[in-house]
Amino acid sequence: MAPQKNSRSNGTEPGQAELPQPPGATASDLLEMPLKARTRRLLQLFDLRPRKSLSQNFLIDDAAADALAQAVDRYTEPDTLIIEIGAGLGALTVPLANLGRELAGFETDKHLIPPLQLLTEPFPNVAVRHCDITKEDLGNFAPGRRLAVVGNLPYHITGLLLRRLMEIGHRCDIIIVTVQTEVAERLVAGPGDEQYGVLSVFADYYLGRVEMLRRLGPGAFLPRPDVDSAALALHPLPDPAEAAGLNSQQEELLFRTIKAAFAHRRKTLRNSMAMSHHLDITKSELDEALADAGVDGGRRGEELAVQDFVRLAAAIHSVMEGE
Repeated sequence: MAPQKNSRSNGTEPGQAELPQPPGATASDLLEMPLKARTRRLLQLFDLRPRKSLSQNFLIDDAAADALAQAVDRYTEPDTLIIEIGAGLGALTVPLANLGRELAGFETDKHLIPPLQLLTEPFPNVAVRHCDITKEDLGNFAPGRRLAVVGNLPYHITGLLLRRLMEIGHRCDIIIVTVQTEVAERLVAGPGDEQYGVLSVFADYYLGRVEMLRRLGPGAFLPRPDVDSAALALHPLPDPAEAAGLNSQQEELLFRTIKAAFAHRRKTLRNSMAMSHHLDITKSELDEALADAGVDGGRRGEELAVQDFVRLAAAIHSVMEGE
């Protein structure tokens, strides 16, 4: 269902209950503060502590927050619906709201909804949604609308969210995220690189380009994480399956083939795929498909490019269908 512009003053999506605000807190005063000071003030006002179980490391770098919002503005059309994943304490919500575009902010932690409501009081273009983003069907959110997805992704579900965002990339003008540097390296890794894996192949399949926007040290967050981070702009392909020459069945098989190839990284491609539960295929069928695709089964999955996997998936489909 499409978000509606908020006619109420607390920045909450219609239908959600208004929550009480602490005395003496005004949106105008908070919005005049530097981001780091504002974040500390909100934690104090609402008696909050960052929750490690939710990987809460709040962005407190004003320049970084503004740069991400400017990137959204640069890569989207005026009627694009902006979706923020993990609105937190509003570090990105506020500069995104200042763009004047329609913005839906998703937040899993119910304790962060009151400060978000307070901060978004002046912005009728913002709707705050309290929900578990891992259970939200973004593919069917606001049907017919072009999307831009932005978020400081929680470390513990980064891989899951990236995969889901890439899957709806055909609807997105741009996807802008902050992730651990290690994850950024996996997204851009190529065959033979140490970081190359399932996420790398998916990125090659779904994305036309991965753009580094900004490197972020631990001091850009509160509390300070133990790792460096990176802000990325992911540029999705409009139709990855068409670009790869795959039908829907072949595309589904491609994803299973990739997972099977990396299921046992120390084993050869043939052995890893034969042992994996992702593919229901005999060794003789697998050997036939490898030969048809021109892929050496003695290689390892981390040596294959996405084009190799596309050919192999198409070949496996033909063998299994008896074509």
